[in-house]
Amino acid sequence: MRDTSNRKSILIILIVALLITSSTLIISFFARGYQFSLKEGFSFKATGILSAISKPKGASVYINDKLITATDDTINLTPNDYTVKITKDGYFPWQKTIKIKTETVYQTDTQLFRSTPDLKPITLTGAINPSFSPDGSKIVYSVASASATKDNGLFIIEFNNLPISLTRGTPRQLSRDLANINWSKFKFTFSPNSRQILATNKNINYLISLDTPITAKNLIDVTDSLKAIQKDWETQTSQLIAGKLEKLPKEIQPLVSTTSAQDIQFAASEDKVLYLAQNDGSLPNNIVTPFPAQSTQTQSRDIKKGNFYVYDIQDDTNFLIGNSSALQNPNWLPNSNNIVFIEDQKIKIVDYDNTNKQTLFAGNFNQECVYPWSDGSKIIIFSSPYTSAAQNLYTISIK
Repeated sequence: MRDTSNRKSILIILIVALLITSSTLIISFFARGYQFSLKEGFSFKATGILSAISKPKGASVYINDKLITATDDTINLTPNDYTVKITKDGYFPWQKTIKIKTETVYQTDTQLFRSTPDLKPITLTGAINPSFSPDGSKIVYSVASASATKDNGLFIIEFNNLPISLTRGTPRQLSRDLANINWSKFKFTFSPNSRQILATNKNINYLISLDTPITAKNLIDVTDSLKAIQKDWETQTSQLIAGKLEKLPKEIQPLVSTTSAQDIQFAASEDKVLYLAQNDGSLPNNIVTPFPAQSTQTQSRDIKKGNFYVYDIQDDTNFLIGNSSALQNPNWLPNSNNIVFIEDQKIKIVDYDNTNKQTLFAGNFNQECVYPWSDGSKIIIFSSPYTSAAQNLYTISIK
């Protein structure tokens, strides 16, 4: 009897183990994109997976012009090329032709942008000579309003590291106009670390620390040491650029421009770099081993001097964004894989692989002053509603 009982226990254990193993195997097949097929008997059918993700959520997903589902959702597809379109009312449509591969997950990770811009002023009394910090966290400018003499002076707008979100982006006065100083007569340049500004005009130059209050006593004319300060800042900029270059594969480093920090910018994730080519050249294939879900969008591995490109370090893909003669002031949109730039006197945005180019704004604006808001939800512009009106800083909501 005891032997019979033992055999039953062993049999039950084996059956349970077999069920667990089978279930695990089936689950792993489903996770890798396999599906049951009854067309040729009972079998597993190899597929790939499309993970349709969008911001905002709840957008419609079309595959080959057929409405399939809404984001966020996953779809099993047989290996092939598909046209995927994601749409939502009030937003520009997003569309790409993608290649689905067996046992591979393709994630859209789509950022949709508003099709109707919402323009709001940041400043109300005019802004003179605005300057944006290299780290994208500050703007300094001056105010000279005849109707508000006591409010004239030097102002700053900060976007980061503020404890109360309601105060983020609110102008704050750094200094009133002083006895012999009219800040509207100065131009402002940030230091490479964004902690100092150089206020300059034809007659006098001040180096201002943003870590200490500005008073008449601590404002010192640095004209005699101006060249030394500028040389030191050039050295700091060169060091910043060198640090960025070290993050790139050695095969691409000789092709990247090193004249300005603006010419080499990493996305927030630091796996993609926007760069201006300083030399002609060619990128070899397989610089790094790419992920299985490598982008299948059209690449440009033959590099031409003067073009902006995006290189994806993880995917080992390289995409042409545009020529520097036509494309101005490109910047990564924070918290995204999109690039904001100026082309044909319009503010445009494009995916890092040069797809889904859209026009965000085509009104009147100063083309030298277009920058993304620190969280990527808005674009900052410098504009006036009509010719004789004072110029002010505005935001354009794009998400």
